[in-house]
Amino acid sequence: MIGRISTFSFLLFSQSKCLALVNAPLSTRIQPVSISPRQSFAIHSSTPMYYRDDKDHVQDVSVANPEPNPEPLRQRHQRQLRVINKTSQEETSSISMNLIHSIWLNQVTLLIFATTMALTASFFAEHKLDLSHLHWNGMSEYHSLFDWKFSLLRMVEGVLFAIPMIAVGCMVENSDHRDASQVNFSTTNMVISLFGRRRSTLEPTASDATQVMMLSAAIALFTGISEELIFRGYIPTAIHSWSHSVPLAMVGQAVLFACGHLSTNARPGENRLVGLLQLFNGLWYGLTYLVTGGDLLPCIISHILYDCHILCETWTTINNQMDYTQESSRKVLPKNEQRAIRQIQEQAGPLLNTDTINFARRFFYAFDSTHKGTLSKKDTQRAVAYAFLNDKTIPDPKMVDDLFQKVQDCRSIHHHDNDSGIIASNERLDFSQFLQILMVLRSNTAR
Repeated sequence: MIGRISTFSFLLFSQSKCLALVNAPLSTRIQPVSISPRQSFAIHSSTPMYYRDDKDHVQDVSVANPEPNPEPLRQRHQRQLRVINKTSQEETSSISMNLIHSIWLNQVTLLIFATTMALTASFFAEHKLDLSHLHWNGMSEYHSLFDWKFSLLRMVEGVLFAIPMIAVGCMVENSDHRDASQVNFSTTNMVISLFGRRRSTLEPTASDATQVMMLSAAIALFTGISEELIFRGYIPTAIHSWSHSVPLAMVGQAVLFACGHLSTNARPGENRLVGLLQLFNGLWYGLTYLVTGGDLLPCIISHILYDCHILCETWTTINNQMDYTQESSRKVLPKNEQRAIRQIQEQAGPLLNTDTINFARRFFYAFDSTHKGTLSKKDTQRAVAYAFLNDKTIPDPKMVDDLFQKVQDCRSIHHHDNDSGIIASNERLDFSQFLQILMVLRSNTAR
């Protein structure tokens, strides 16, 4: 069912650019961003890609180019809060039961259709078939497709065979490769669309964690039973009865399983990675069936655990990061960062305004995986991959690494603020340094 393994696009989701910095000259040396004042920059999102809770009070660090007669920040926030409170119930009660019902209906319909086709083929066959005795392990001993009597051995087999798939999924989840970023984005988008935000003091009407876990298990149950009966039951049995080859049945069902998870709406790179991932999963489920002596139940258990892990782990991780992003966005930046940001604004021009800075700051915290208020090199690589997600070209990781080091070399090795306790060293970037890197990378790709 689920075309990918979880996690890391944290904030709101749509199919648009998340960050763009345009009309900037390429800078090969970073000296607190050496840019001509004539050049203008913009970080924008035509349709916000990342979650944005306008109820948050975000520090205004943009003091350059003030608007004429600006509304006091506190009054502006109060006015926004009054507007949002009118619709908070609609916006935060976000479990989509309609979408969940559609998934259930889709799985049931698919299973009924496949079973009807199998029965129809049996009706016209020379020898009538008993669906419960279908098997393709090439042995006389096998379990019935509908022998689902639980035992400790079968449960342990299902759990053990789920572990490698989850491990492979975590590798994709932690990758900063562009294709992996696209897959992670789609998975995150799906999970947030299903379950929305987690209930908290900031989101009192949002989704309850217990309810989300139960619904995740129900979705995984429907999916595991339906797809295993079809792809490890009916389809490989049909291939084996025609070819009398267990390896061909094994590969055939895995290929069809992978094809069933591709999407016409996905990008080529995303489909390529999803196809490879699901091909591996299909082969692994098939191996599970053969190793357990033609037993479908361990396959079903593994599939349920795998899908349940994706849904629950993704939803939990996203919400943890979103909570951290909301909290961190309220904090006052260290004075040295404020000075650096003002300098960047003065050089960038009026398009790098308050909203842009605040959006970029949320984006920055969204990729702070260790919640230290700074980004590691790996965090930065992942953030850049997402920032250029919809661009035709993505910056070379080596270029990102070089800029990472140059930014550090052009500023003090250590920055310490007594109030915040945040330290930016040569191994991590603070927000102003990250903003410098984004601007230089965008100026390069815009040429």
